[in-house]
Amino acid sequence: MSEAERDEIITLTDEDGNETDYVVIDGVEYNGKDYLALVEEEHYNDETCEFTILRVDESENEEAFLATIEDEEEFNRVLELLEEKLDDEYDFDDDAE
Repeated sequence: MSEAERDEIITLTDEDGNETDYVVIDGVEYNGKDYLALVEEEHYNDETCEFTILRVDESENEEAFLATIEDEEEFNRVLELLEEKLDDEYDFDDDAE
């Protein structure tokens, strides 16, 4: 069994309706919000790969959805927390977004 099969896989749909599968590699909490680090499933086993960080928000109906992080300070702090947590397991690309 590969690591991708052990981790949660979610499918995200972009603005154009294209679906992409992502592996949830980890998550952190910051300022009362949850954040997920995701890697495209097709690149999960690459020696180095970029990951995406998304915030878990709730709609007015209390349905969870993933949102991009617009605030640079918030993004950088969450990135630091994730890197500290995952430093021993993964190789990071400094341009990860």
